[in-house]
Amino acid sequence: MDDGIIGLEESGWATHASDFVASTHRDLPMLRLFLPFLDDSGNVVRWSRYVSVEDCSASVDWVETTAGMAADEPSIRGLVSCMGVLDEETANALRDAIGSTELQCLRWMGYAEAPRTNSRRRVFGEDYSEAHLSPDDVKAGRRVPEFAWDAEQRLAWGGRLYPDSLIVAAEPSIFRQLMNDSRVDTVSVRADRDLLPWSAGD
Repeated sequence: MDDGIIGLEESGWATHASDFVASTHRDLPMLRLFLPFLDDSGNVVRWSRYVSVEDCSASVDWVETTAGMAADEPSIRGLVSCMGVLDEETANALRDAIGSTELQCLRWMGYAEAPRTNSRRRVFGEDYSEAHLSPDDVKAGRRVPEFAWDAEQRLAWGGRLYPDSLIVAAEPSIFRQLMNDSRVDTVSVRADRDLLPWSAGD
């Protein structure tokens, strides 16, 4: 990978949503795709059950937003982050968005399932392995790679370690497809304003 072209910072901390996608894709429309939580029975619970994501900015923080809800909604205490592990509907929505597009990806080297390759890259102070995105990288039960992008500048995403959401940059047709997909919770990102807060999985 040519780090100068992809444009993901080697060290330091990122806060702006746009910092999480390849610099080659930052002129595309962006959205935040919220990954669901799990209840104490392992059932998928979407953000929209407790948060009106369509009325929020893309900078919404799960912990801050739900902090005062536990008295009225005690079940919220039992929710845990998926920590980047995809559920069936989110995986299907992402795969449909990818279609036949060939993507490269970066997966954090600290994960047990991360491939041990010589293609090691440093992003935001962490080591990642680079690989082609395979269908197995986007399926239920697998942790989504933190960063992905294509050479044609149609689609890219990025997120924090153990992500509770992804920042997605996509050409208009893919952007609309994800924004209108009832299987996932999404909100449009304003690149000049929106931040990506710490993941609820941290």
